[in-house]
Amino acid sequence: LIYIPSEIITRGQNADLRKAGLKTDLKLFRFNAEDRGVLENNGIDYIDSPKGLLAEYSALKNISDEEMADIRSDDMYNVRKYALFYIGLLLIAFAFTYLQVVTMGIVSENIMYDIRSDVVRHILKLSMNFFRKNPIGRLVTRTNNDIDALRQLLTDVLIYSAKDILVIVGIFAIMFRLSVPLAGIMLLLIPVLAVTLYLFQKYARRAYRKVRLSLARVNSFLSESISGMSLIQAFNKQKKSYSDFDKTSRNYYEANMFQLLIFSIFRPLIDVLSFVTLGTLIYFGGNAVLEGVVTVGVLIAFISYVRKLFRPIFDFSEKFNIFQSAMASSERIMTILDEDDYIKSPEESKFPDNARGKVEFRNVTFSYKEDEPVLKDVSFTIEPNESVAFVGSTGAGKTTIINLLMRFYDIDEGQILIDDVDIRDMNLDDLRSYFGLVLQDVIMFSGDIKYNIALNKDVEDEKIVQYSKYVNAHTFISKLDKQYRDTVAESGKNLSTGQRQLIAFARALAIEPQILILDEATSSIDSETESLIQDAISRIMHDRTSIAIAHRLSTIQDADRIYVLHKGRIVESGTHQELLKQNDKYAELYKYQYIE
Repeated sequence: LIYIPSEIITRGQNADLRKAGLKTDLKLFRFNAEDRGVLENNGIDYIDSPKGLLAEYSALKNISDEEMADIRSDDMYNVRKYALFYIGLLLIAFAFTYLQVVTMGIVSENIMYDIRSDVVRHILKLSMNFFRKNPIGRLVTRTNNDIDALRQLLTDVLIYSAKDILVIVGIFAIMFRLSVPLAGIMLLLIPVLAVTLYLFQKYARRAYRKVRLSLARVNSFLSESISGMSLIQAFNKQKKSYSDFDKTSRNYYEANMFQLLIFSIFRPLIDVLSFVTLGTLIYFGGNAVLEGVVTVGVLIAFISYVRKLFRPIFDFSEKFNIFQSAMASSERIMTILDEDDYIKSPEESKFPDNARGKVEFRNVTFSYKEDEPVLKDVSFTIEPNESVAFVGSTGAGKTTIINLLMRFYDIDEGQILIDDVDIRDMNLDDLRSYFGLVLQDVIMFSGDIKYNIALNKDVEDEKIVQYSKYVNAHTFISKLDKQYRDTVAESGKNLSTGQRQLIAFARALAIEPQILILDEATSSIDSETESLIQDAISRIMHDRTSIAIAHRLSTIQDADRIYVLHKGRIVESGTHQELLKQNDKYAELYKYQYIE
């Protein structure tokens, strides 16, 4: 009997010896040299080899349990040692997994915070032209849903995908270590997977783009509908509104179903590939076992590794869903960040040496759309502390003058000067600090009344109360439970239209502007409320340069000068009485409001 250690012969040589009948299936157990006495005391024959004492496995029954336990004490020690080592590895893995989850959570949230801040900061710089073309719901989707999709990419995909790639590389390395031929067969899987992933990526990206676009439309529709709910109910348009929403929602549903169809094809295809790979491995591996090229153990190990190989591929197919959604969202976000439709401050800005509030338009031409001018060669001068009003029919260009003056838009031709300085040479913050603006549709923010008057400006409480009294807002504010600390609901819904307008007057005056702009500021106020603020307006307009835009001529009859706009041009100017004597456009407006 010759004992040959298995590591010095190949599997092929082993198979040849078996076929020639030179290899026995006798099972031997190896004892250490110090166990020689136990074997001799129990009458067990053994072979003395460099690897230890070899005895037939069947002879172990002659050894008592106590002696066998003593013989295998080192083995039991190793079992306990490696069991504890395994438990230690599990605890270490738990600790690192915890740190990974926490770290990735912190990192992803910080990244999302930075991205969301950058997007909002960029949006705040964009011109009014951008907001005129883009629905609010679309922008909300970009800053919320799309950025949240990126967070899922960071937390659920990137780190785990990196781990899956390492697992795949490790499995292939072990496979090549066990059997190069079988591992070579597994490599044939890679081109098939690559083609499958390419086709899936091609159609999935198209599907996810459609999903994000449809979601933006749904959010935009809901934003508009909920904001205008009173109008929808007033005109009994609930059914029509629901019908429109159903169409928009149906498009979103169909986009999601198309996305689901793509994924429902991809995932089963990966399953089929795994079964084909396993079957191919069993076929070739089984033949290799019969030929003695590999052992059954190697084949079983390969089968186990194939299953482990497809586990990260399955995970990747699941995460590819998130990945494509994030890629579509990132494209939409980059579209916002790449938008350059904003008004820029000059690198070297100027500021008037003497801030008096003089306004001058010199041959100003402007159009919202190309070749459709709203203002045509408009020129006028407003002296410091002068009160001026602009009147005219709808679409004449009255509000456009305010938009250009505050540089919400840049003019096409001409110049606009504040205290003899071109507004394009002024820093935007300096320019807009000149103005106190009161709009027809008052915008209120969530917070209290004090916040809505000061708007983060450093305004003393005494001045807030003082200017509130000027416009008679203090009367109703003092009757509230918390007065100036009383909460303002979303869009100021817990305040009447007149109350919101009075707060807007106090807001405009609290920053003590050089120029006060009233853009049809009293058109939505009832007659009683209007009478309360008329005396305040008359005092305020004489204390600073004031520009009023109004359809109701009763609010601007005391203005120092009235400009009449018609089709983008100034056709008349003068005082109220002077314009009535001219018996032209202004007289017609006056007649329509008072005589008829």
